[in-house]
Amino acid sequence: MRTATTEETGLLLEARSLVRVFQIFGNIERTMILFMIATGNGITATDIAEAIQVSKPHAYQHLKRLIAGGWIKPVRRGHARGYVCSNLEVHLLLTSLRTIARAQGSVFPKGRRRDPAMILNFRQWQALKMPAA
Repeated sequence: MRTATTEETGLLLEARSLVRVFQIFGNIERTMILFMIATGNGITATDIAEAIQVSKPHAYQHLKRLIAGGWIKPVRRGHARGYVCSNLEVHLLLTSLRTIARAQGSVFPKGRRRDPAMILNFRQWQALKMPAA
């Protein structure tokens, strides 16, 4: 039986980490909360609950998962508790993802078919990026 190389083990760990990242973004409410926190300055759970139209306990459950995952951290904001990105890397990632989401929305607006030439060009670009077997 073949044993995994150090590089393969590293790739597996990276893949598992990335799956956990995408699980966070698999929920629209959590994704909206992350984007709100990235653009706000110590936004509170009450603000979040009102903005995404959920109960405060529901908002707190999402916040709890985001804190446990290392995405956000609580900060004191007067008598209330606000939430901010846990570090600069998270803030930059969320900002970049919002930019990508906006760009995708303008390329593929709702109700409009995708341009077959654009899809073909993307597939050709992918083929260029594929390593030789």
